[in-house]
Amino acid sequence: MDMFWLWCDLLLGLMFSGVCPHLALALKSSQYSSLPRPRPQQTLAMVQQEQHQPELVNTVRVVCHPDSLEVVIAADMFAVGAPVDNRELRLGVEDNAFCRATATSAEEYRIVVGLDDCGTKHWMTKDSLVYTNLLVYAPLASPSGVVHMDEAVIPVECHYERKYGVSSSSLVPTWIPFVSTQAGVETLHFSLKLMNDDWMYERGAHVFFLGEPINLEASVKIGHHMGLRVFLSSCVATLQPALNSDPKYIFIENGCLVDSQLPNSKAQFFPRTRDNKLQLTIDAFKFHNDDRGQLYITCHLTAVPVNDVEAPNKACTFLNGRWRSADGNDYLCGYCKAQNQVPGKSGIPGMVGPRGFGKGAAAESMWRSGLKNSKGKDSLPHVCLH
Repeated sequence: MDMFWLWCDLLLGLMFSGVCPHLALALKSSQYSSLPRPRPQQTLAMVQQEQHQPELVNTVRVVCHPDSLEVVIAADMFAVGAPVDNRELRLGVEDNAFCRATATSAEEYRIVVGLDDCGTKHWMTKDSLVYTNLLVYAPLASPSGVVHMDEAVIPVECHYERKYGVSSSSLVPTWIPFVSTQAGVETLHFSLKLMNDDWMYERGAHVFFLGEPINLEASVKIGHHMGLRVFLSSCVATLQPALNSDPKYIFIENGCLVDSQLPNSKAQFFPRTRDNKLQLTIDAFKFHNDDRGQLYITCHLTAVPVNDVEAPNKACTFLNGRWRSADGNDYLCGYCKAQNQVPGKSGIPGMVGPRGFGKGAAAESMWRSGLKNSKGKDSLPHVCLH
């Protein structure tokens, strides 16, 4: 509703008299505007009221993404010169580790979650879809059992415009027979290759030194199918072709590259350039006190439709103290903290492997047991891929 303001001017007639009682001055109406007017005097009560009026601070902001919401909090949340602990901030009423704030710098904390996570509620208005939640500050007690701040709750909201109404037209579903779906699954072709450092061609020599980067590229051929995005759900290294043999090292679990959590690790998923390809690098390694000089790596690949925004699949690397996604949706990587499989659609799986890492004859005399090290290359054994 538009509001209109009506201004009313009242013309007051003033009579000015001079020293001479017989002389009267008449001023034109246009001259009244140039005369000085008395200013209202501020009383002590008015000054005290202005001084006690609280100042608004802007230390929390919300960024609304298409499939997630991001809460950015200043470390000095109350603007009092004392930063709060990021462990004391969470999104939602329930205390969930996934919903707590993460320190991105000394001056800023962030919470990035999906639109349906951490108890987020939603409803529709006439022209908007509204998602709402609560940012909760719950101060932790000191070892002496005291707290210096009160609890605080800040509402956060994301508004999305409604482009279409469900009631505007009826929807007619198209049923796809199970036989045709099964046939589509069988024609998918997954591959896992060793690549050169420039990622242009497949690596010809399958020989590595310990600690040298191993570039792996997972891919799926699309053919006549709809756009697919490939993921590495899990990868395990063993000394035998059998997947469940011991010892074994799971370096990718539920899409989380756990090898990247090791100190000085260079393992990482690279930002995705094509949906049907996923590239990562790991450091060449061997099992401690084993002289066989070969490893078998078995990976489980999954392909999901590109436009499936609800797919829980992820490709996450631990970088600079945070889990980062190769696809930019870092909020899915929050589940890597607890290593729990996200419930949802499983996509189209495929098993690649086992592939073996083995030593060449010339390198057999150089093979020695030990953990990863960073010594000179001349003293390290070779590793080759069969």
